[in-house]
Amino acid sequence: MALVITIFQAQYGDAFLIEDLSSGKHFLVDCGFKLTYKQHIKKKTKSADFIILTHSDEDHINGAFPLLEDYPASFSLSKVYVNSPESVPLPRTSGEISVLQANSLVKLLSKKAVPFEGLIQGQVLDVSEYLSLEVISPTSGDLECYYEKYKAALNSALPDKNETDISSNVVTKSITDWAGLPDSFLKKSDDIANTSSIAFILKYKNKRVLFLADSHPEVISDYFQRQGFSAEKKAEFDYIKLSHHGSAKSISKQLLSMISCNNFIISTNGGKARSKHPSVETIAKLATLVDRNNNDEINFYFNHSISAIETRNGPLLSLDERLLYKIKYIEQNEIRLT
Repeated sequence: MALVITIFQAQYGDAFLIEDLSSGKHFLVDCGFKLTYKQHIKKKTKSADFIILTHSDEDHINGAFPLLEDYPASFSLSKVYVNSPESVPLPRTSGEISVLQANSLVKLLSKKAVPFEGLIQGQVLDVSEYLSLEVISPTSGDLECYYEKYKAALNSALPDKNETDISSNVVTKSITDWAGLPDSFLKKSDDIANTSSIAFILKYKNKRVLFLADSHPEVISDYFQRQGFSAEKKAEFDYIKLSHHGSAKSISKQLLSMISCNNFIISTNGGKARSKHPSVETIAKLATLVDRNNNDEINFYFNHSISAIETRNGPLLSLDERLLYKIKYIEQNEIRLT
């Protein structure tokens, strides 16, 4: 028996189905857009033991709305994990504060009488005999900042979020030039929506998969450091789902120095408008800076056409560089762990 991870084609969003074939337990991590649910999720499954909605960005949460509308008539569901002022029992002075999409989701959950609760760093979900999830983001302090930050957004008529530049691969550099660029992540206080993302380590038998959602690199590296990991003692993973679709603004050299892995999952069709991903900088830094866990090759798993991404955003790396650094691009929508 095995654990199967389906990486849905969620455009520039995230949506995963995780199935433990031995126990029959299965759950969703994010739901992408509304079309992701209609065109992919509901064709693959009509039920979930639970759903983890990592944060309130539209490319992660919007597919949950038609799914919940189908509940319970044509979709079976036991629980939703989502961080909202209503779901996380923290002492707060900020009142019931949430971004508009998360607020709408909570209202729909309440209307449909679907149980929901939050997740914070340090919690462990035991899913089955061989499968568990160790939550590593967000911290309770970061959640408090999230609620405070969006108080003004709820009280104003402004939209939740404007489009921002995520990555751009227009400028031609060598792989070593890309890898040598300094960190470009935002301060946590300026990136609080992503800082509040639910990230976790999936443990199945002796396998470990790091799901980073859109989490902030400092939250993850600080957690690893407190767990005793460092550049000398690395946290080892079989697969890592990259944060924010491979954005260079979601990695740090400190984090990269603390991990050992040679398989990386990139969920995106290339982005939209000025928001482009993955960044060639991210791929270059991973290929040159990350310990490969005793493997020669480093593999990047894409759930959309690589040629289409490169046509839209520019080349990710030259063929010569990929051969030199033993980099493989793989178009694949399913990962199996045994």
